[in-house]
Amino acid sequence: MGRGEAVTQRTLDPPFGGSNPPAPTRKILWKAMDISEAELIRWIRSLASPFQKKALVGIGDDAAVIKGREGYSYLFTTDTLVENVHFRWEFVHPYQLGWKALAVNASDIAAMGGYPVFALVTFGIPTSFLSSRVKEVYKGLVDLSTRLNLEISGGDIVRSRIFFISISVVGEVEAGRAVLRSGAKPGDSVYLTGDIGRAATGFLSLKEGKKLHLPSATDSLRRRWLMPFPRIKEAREIAMGGVATAMIDLSDGLSSDLYHILEESGVGAEIWEKNLPIASETEKVCHELNRSPLEVALHGGEDYELLFTAPATTNVEKIVSFQVTRIGKILEGSGLFLLNKKGERKKLKSGGWDHFLSTAP
Repeated sequence: MGRGEAVTQRTLDPPFGGSNPPAPTRKILWKAMDISEAELIRWIRSLASPFQKKALVGIGDDAAVIKGREGYSYLFTTDTLVENVHFRWEFVHPYQLGWKALAVNASDIAAMGGYPVFALVTFGIPTSFLSSRVKEVYKGLVDLSTRLNLEISGGDIVRSRIFFISISVVGEVEAGRAVLRSGAKPGDSVYLTGDIGRAATGFLSLKEGKKLHLPSATDSLRRRWLMPFPRIKEAREIAMGGVATAMIDLSDGLSSDLYHILEESGVGAEIWEKNLPIASETEKVCHELNRSPLEVALHGGEDYELLFTAPATTNVEKIVSFQVTRIGKILEGSGLFLLNKKGERKKLKSGGWDHFLSTAP
């Protein structure tokens, strides 16, 4: 949820559960990553890109795009939720974890304008873990898959020191309709579905454990963090209507996710504080928690709304059947700027989630 200090050094564990190495080797220490998650992905991409011959779109987007059956493309994505990195059991019921694990993957498919079709599910389970809890996780998975008309087709179960769930999803989109991160152009408008800051505020209310004066509002916000629902219907409407030039789902935070579009498209952007869609219940609970609603909305993440760009001449609000808000515009050059309510224009840094720079929930 925020920037954090590097993890302290610790002794290397034996690889693959093998026997301990000789004593001198056991003294080798490693440090936390010395680069950001985005920098590591860029390096991996530079190494792997020359070998990507068949993918229409490879590393660098919400999902890989592969030529599919006639008239369609396949979308491939994968995501993992790890205990004490993405969640803590004191906040999450196993059923909710199963639901969320599938939702975040389906949201990646939605971000490309497609719909999910098949999923493979892998569990890492500690030996002390109760089978009843595993079953509850799977019930959450199945309930959401039923609502999404998505088939769970297989997976794997392994023993692990900590619990994790890793899901790979295959989706489809009509050929030529996949919406990438790389299509934003100077002059385009920046849009958001729904409102932002709900999930992060709900998480903060759980983390701080305070008794708040707005229980119904707090429960609603917490539910957004615990059980998000992917915007597949909205994404399909955007894709089939040819509305968006670029799109991404809000997982890491508005500031981080918009930066992904800017980097892939080679452009800059300005967003307008006065236009940011922040619900009144989000603002009220943030104030009770002594948090800035603006900071939470910009950097909090996990709302899984859609962030997309469209030509300025397109009247998006009249084309789509759901709530969208124009929050800014795409600029020539580079960088992200915030125009605050006072009319002051300030450089905005990426402040969302980073696996190597952020603290665990």
